Amino acid sequence: MFSRKISPAWIGIILLSAMFLMGQETWAPPPEPVLCIDLDGDGYGDPASESCTFWDCDDSDPAVNPGAFEICDNGLDEDCDGLMDGEDPSCEGRISSPGEYEGYSTAMYTDHETFSQYVTVRDGVRIAVDVHLPRGGPPRKSFPVVLMMTPYHRASVLRYGAIRDYMSSPTSSSRFLSSHGYVIVVADVRGIGASFGTRYTIFAPEEAEDGDDLIDWIAAQPWCDGNVGMLGGSYLATMQYLVASYGNPHLKCIIPRYTLLDVYDVVYPQGILNANFIEIYDLGILAYSLNIPVPDMGIWPCKPVDDDPLTLLRFAATLEHLDNFGMMDAALQVPYRDDLLIDPSGTPYGYPTISPAGYLDQIEASGVAIYNMGGWYEPYLRDTISYQESLRNPDRILIGPYDHTAGFEGSAIEYLRFFDRYLKGIPNGIDHEPPYYIHTIGKDEWTFLDEWPIPERVVTPYYFGAANELTTSAPLVENTSDTYVVDYSTYSSKDTRWMSLFGFPSNYDERTEQDQKCLTYTTAPLSEDLEVTGHPILHLYVTSTAEDGDFFVYLEDVHEDGFVEFVTEGILRASNRKLSPRPWLPDLPWHSCNRGDATPLVPGEIAELVIDLYPTSKLFRQGHRIRLAIAGIDSGNFETPVLDPAPTLEVFRDQVHASRIDLPIIP
Repeated sequence: MFSRKISPAWIGIILLSAMFLMGQETWAPPPEPVLCIDLDGDGYGDPASESCTFWDCDDSDPAVNPGAFEICDNGLDEDCDGLMDGEDPSCEGRISSPGEYEGYSTAMYTDHETFSQYVTVRDGVRIAVDVHLPRGGPPRKSFPVVLMMTPYHRASVLRYGAIRDYMSSPTSSSRFLSSHGYVIVVADVRGIGASFGTRYTIFAPEEAEDGDDLIDWIAAQPWCDGNVGMLGGSYLATMQYLVASYGNPHLKCIIPRYTLLDVYDVVYPQGILNANFIEIYDLGILAYSLNIPVPDMGIWPCKPVDDDPLTLLRFAATLEHLDNFGMMDAALQVPYRDDLLIDPSGTPYGYPTISPAGYLDQIEASGVAIYNMGGWYEPYLRDTISYQESLRNPDRILIGPYDHTAGFEGSAIEYLRFFDRYLKGIPNGIDHEPPYYIHTIGKDEWTFLDEWPIPERVVTPYYFGAANELTTSAPLVENTSDTYVVDYSTYSSKDTRWMSLFGFPSNYDERTEQDQKCLTYTTAPLSEDLEVTGHPILHLYVTSTAEDGDFFVYLEDVHEDGFVEFVTEGILRASNRKLSPRPWLPDLPWHSCNRGDATPLVPGEIAELVIDLYPTSKLFRQGHRIRLAIAGIDSGNFETPVLDPAPTLEVFRDQVHASRIDLPIIP
């Protein structure tokens, strides 16, 4: 909700076509209209005020309130002319829906001007920034600005001196936004590229402070109209949430694409060291920090700022990067969520200190509008949904069949729709769409949802049965189990969802060979199509000959021809099995992974492991079978101690200890 009066320039929105011809501004500095709705059911919008975007047609005649503006595609009559969307001539040629956007915003700028410089932040560190100004269109003094903060170089110097930056590709989203009248600003985070400073941890509080300072600097520039948004994926997405926690009044909205919530769940997912990911990440960040070319990884030295033609400043900055931390070295010191890391200055860092999870109250208080984007095969999917469910900001979420390398085909259009609404004040209706927009795998359909999890879901237990059957019939037998000896050659894939963070598309190969090394339970062929949308939850009753163990579970779709398709997965180190209240929504099983909660397995004593698999939306076709596969290692990906002899597991499936997976079925 907003309170500022609509400026007279807002009225000009309905004259867009004429203004294009005149070469004038197509929008004014964004008004902040009050949403007028009928809260008490008397047929009158509340409050009835000229500051309302949505006019009360009984109180507010268009002749009195000429700023009334029809928002198409929502079934309302905002301009009070008695015509609904489908009949109103003002809606002709105007479309605003996911991936489609016409009639609200026009690409008027055919070129851009780039300059780079240092910005000095509050502690004296100099941060390198590139500024890309729209050019080749109607002259204007100032624009809204989109900021990105990256550890992967704001711009690079390729072989033979060619420059690669965020505007290099003619099809880049940055070029697209620039053409529609947005300034693009990209910064190297401290301790990386051409920026000065030293990094003692990932997502240090100083990095978020730098973002807050950069927004103040941007807002003070003559080319900025005072309105700033942020954009980017992965690290760039997490930075948006951290910066938003400072509540800078110029930061109006953010679009975090694939973002983590708690760093612990990246370094030690459910208590298991994410070794392969961390080792590769360390190598990449080392190259970005020291400006070392690694062509096979697409890494090249960072471009110096304009006032550094001899790269002397970049060299001086790189010397400061020599003291940067190593992620693996740090990770080995903090294997539990409540452990602390002490930097060389004596400053303690805990996971909450360097995670947006530690600042959710501040992020919510900022009021910043949020467009979350996620993928069913993406490592941070749970976190993306948790942000959407936990924060009461104006927010929305899009989830598709993507890993970290891919995204919605119309993502640039979605960026524009969102920024147009919250940075330019264009009432294009995106804020009135249902908050969830998800894709169902196997159905190849997109659906709007009002809430998550879907209220209509029927949580259906599928029990482990005799002969490795997975069935909806609860067990009637007593003291029954299956034996499994851990096979240390088992793995999920060489190209996992975690490897997609490095630009390698995930590829979970046909899993028949791996399933032969796992303990599996499979349903009979389905008699009809079955949709699973939500969070599968596994309840596993088990004993082990070892005092601890790692459990990797896979939900799979067995096709009629025997092909085994990966659907989703979950993991847990058994010693971290204690359940605690989840500190954020949705309400799911949560393991604190705190040092004091670690509980060894007692050989011969049955323990219940509750494992929250990554959420999914998947249609299992008639004739297919649903399978659950259980392994004791994900070789080559996670760090699981190898014991000799390998542990023997007993998985129980009786009346008292009914191992099962609860699937959210959509009727």
